[in-house]
Amino acid sequence: MRMVSSALARVQLRGVVFDMDGTLTVPNLDFKEMYRRAGVPFGDDILSSRWRSDAHVNAVIEEMEEEGRQTLQLVPGAAELAEWLHAHEIPMAMVTRNSGRTVDHFMRNVWPSTVPPISPAISRDDAHPAKPDPAALGAIAASWGVALGPELLMIGDSPSNDVRFGKAAGVRTALLDTGRRHTEGGSTEDADFVVGSLVELARHLWETYDVVSPLGNTELHLKKPQPMPQVRIF
Repeated sequence: MRMVSSALARVQLRGVVFDMDGTLTVPNLDFKEMYRRAGVPFGDDILSSRWRSDAHVNAVIEEMEEEGRQTLQLVPGAAELAEWLHAHEIPMAMVTRNSGRTVDHFMRNVWPSTVPPISPAISRDDAHPAKPDPAALGAIAASWGVALGPELLMIGDSPSNDVRFGKAAGVRTALLDTGRRHTEGGSTEDADFVVGSLVELARHLWETYDVVSPLGNTELHLKKPQPMPQVRIF
């Protein structure tokens, strides 16, 4: 599955921001079970200030997240895309509703050792409103010394959180739609890119953006036909 907006002007790619759960990592938390055990109505936000002040809710969240940390793994294509971006010196950041403890565990134990840690990596413990409020993207852009705009890309698996988050900040958006559930449901929120796997995204970035790279701008270094998950540099 490959969908790219036809209205994209060609600009330089200056940075990529990832969501974590379901985007970089395979989903491994049963949220319905978390809500049931915590006694929180499923339509509510379990991470809102209302529920985070409840000791029982916090205990359930921490217990299940600790279990989840033990089985975190990258989604197919995540390592390859990260290595491709790193090779072309494109900065990477992350914004997640996961805890800072989970983010630290992810960076130490799951993130590819061939790629420097993502920076900034903003968790729910940092002083920014939760997605889709765009404040965290503004902080990331400021840390990189670039302006919010189409030269930055937000990648996530949630139309309501990640795509709206990116659009609220004025950056381009890529929706990871594994299994076509959002595409077939008509709920992509008009993401600029829709892909079924992160391994597809490098070609879209090369074809859509100017990639200013120390490797040069030839096909030999920047793309190959039909990249596969096991390919380490496209």
